[in-house]
Amino acid sequence: MQAEILTIGDELLIGQVINTNAAEISKQLNAIGISVSRVTTVGDSEKEILSSIKSAWQKNDIVIATGGLGPTHDDISKHVVAKFFKKKLILDKKTLAHVRARFRSFGIKKMPAVNIGQAMIPQGFAALRNDKGTAPGLLYHHKGKTFIILPGVPHEMHWLTEKWVLPELQKIYKKKLGDVIIHRTLLTTGIGESVLAERIGNIKEFLEKGATLAFLPKTSGVRLRISVHDSSAQKAKAKVARIEKHIRGRAGNSIFGTENETLEENVVELLKKNHATLSTAESCTGGMLSMRITNVPGSSEVFMGGVIAYDNSVKINELDVPKNLIDKYGAVSEECVRAMVEGALRKFGTTFAISLSGIAGPGGGTKENPVGTVWIALAEKDKPVAAKLYRFAGDRSIIRERSVDSGLEMLRRRLLE
Repeated sequence: MQAEILTIGDELLIGQVINTNAAEISKQLNAIGISVSRVTTVGDSEKEILSSIKSAWQKNDIVIATGGLGPTHDDISKHVVAKFFKKKLILDKKTLAHVRARFRSFGIKKMPAVNIGQAMIPQGFAALRNDKGTAPGLLYHHKGKTFIILPGVPHEMHWLTEKWVLPELQKIYKKKLGDVIIHRTLLTTGIGESVLAERIGNIKEFLEKGATLAFLPKTSGVRLRISVHDSSAQKAKAKVARIEKHIRGRAGNSIFGTENETLEENVVELLKKNHATLSTAESCTGGMLSMRITNVPGSSEVFMGGVIAYDNSVKINELDVPKNLIDKYGAVSEECVRAMVEGALRKFGTTFAISLSGIAGPGGGTKENPVGTVWIALAEKDKPVAAKLYRFAGDRSIIRERSVDSGLEMLRRRLLE
């Protein structure tokens, strides 16, 4: 079975909204044995939507579209779909009752008249009740093919896909679904792509039939995506597990998590397991490290606080960094980050402290300390301070992001010890 995903909306084309819907739907279809042949994105243009539906409908068994089902004038997708399939829009009473009930649940007794339009569906289409919003999904099956359109709001699309779309497709194509396709992503940090590949070894020696391994570099590290095709989910999962075991055996602690886990989530969990606390002293990162830690639910159990010591006067007055030390060695120096991290450890009385000081650019670099120079220090109660010099490439935001990742990785490695 082959599907095409059609995402609709000007906001996707101009880069205002990142197209996460296509990735989510592809992953869900793969899991039930449906391959995605193409992903097409078009704006809110009747001509372009019609052309894209025509092409997708001719070439695929299944077409899933998202976007343009809202109640306003620029939401034209449903009308274009009705036009393509030559169907009249008719009022669906069950959907209208559901939409009204949604408004009442929010304390709005009189539903705006414009929302009545969301209960109008093309004749012959099935309305997929949307418990997360007011626009229903729509499904049409004709001569062995299926067309589905869902709201573009990600959480509504996700709910409708799991609740209605996947079960319906499995029911319709029960005897035609192909191999199950399962993906597993391992997340690494602190290791480059080529070194990681060398450490893992020749993929021909451990990749089984129907399996692939992709190296996907990001600013924060390399993702390893294992993909497996097999006749059943049970067989595919077993194959993934064997491949993952081999990779973990070779990559070791360079792997910190899986799928959408973040480095900060991993660090917070390790701090909890070790009954440890953390404080920070940040200069060039301006509080980014503290922000990422506190973005993790439950981080209040382990994170005590931090000092954004952007100006040297704050380093001196809040962290007790000696003025003569900064005058002699500069703020971007091993001596300074050591004094900063020791000051944070004393100030907050934590088990661990991390300090960062560097030059994020675009200006401020020197021959000795070019843009991208960052010193990071890690202090642990009653143990020697560890400090490390980094030379990061990239623009200001990338340098700051890599600095935070490196600070977290220093702490993660220490916690694993």
